[in-house]
Amino acid sequence: MPNLPRTLSLARLRFTWMYLRGRTPWDTGISPPELLAAVEGPAALTPGRALDLGCGTGTNSFYLARHGWHVTGVDFAAPAISRARARLQRAGKLSGSARFLRGDVTALNTLALGEPFNLLFDLGCFHTLPADRRADYSAGVARYAAPGARYLLYGFLPAGAGARPLGVSLDDLRQLFTPAFTVEREVRGQDPHARASAWYWLRRNAT
Repeated sequence: MPNLPRTLSLARLRFTWMYLRGRTPWDTGISPPELLAAVEGPAALTPGRALDLGCGTGTNSFYLARHGWHVTGVDFAAPAISRARARLQRAGKLSGSARFLRGDVTALNTLALGEPFNLLFDLGCFHTLPADRRADYSAGVARYAAPGARYLLYGFLPAGAGARPLGVSLDDLRQLFTPAFTVEREVRGQDPHARASAWYWLRRNAT
């Protein structure tokens, strides 16, 4: 992976250490209802190619692959990718497919991702990125999103200076992802610890 700023490197070392110690409260093993609605709801998307950004041990990648999607999961944490690949060996036959790449979501152009994706999914990855890496992330997402692709993102709302994770707001997304994307919807709520959060639905514009 490319050289990273010290703050980002330290954060990633911390996440890797937590995977090694098995202290990963975010890794619930359950796909969120927002993703289930996109895949199985009344306006279900047609299965195609999906990119799972910050895939962890692959919970959402496997869910998508079981529903006919051809999924690429990306995560920087070697222990997470190792577990995802081990799960893939035990998964048996999938109606779609899954593969897992260790890589940097702020440098997607360095990965062998192949053709653009119809669905891009981020469950709590973007909101951890420092401000100076977010433009690289958004550029990569725009590059690998097919025209009309859906991009579904979850993150904590900003909690003030010095907060970790940094969080993400509707204004942040509009500044970083337009004009490549249209932000179609924001739904605010709280995580189980009462921290303010939101789901965002975006669509890749044709031009």
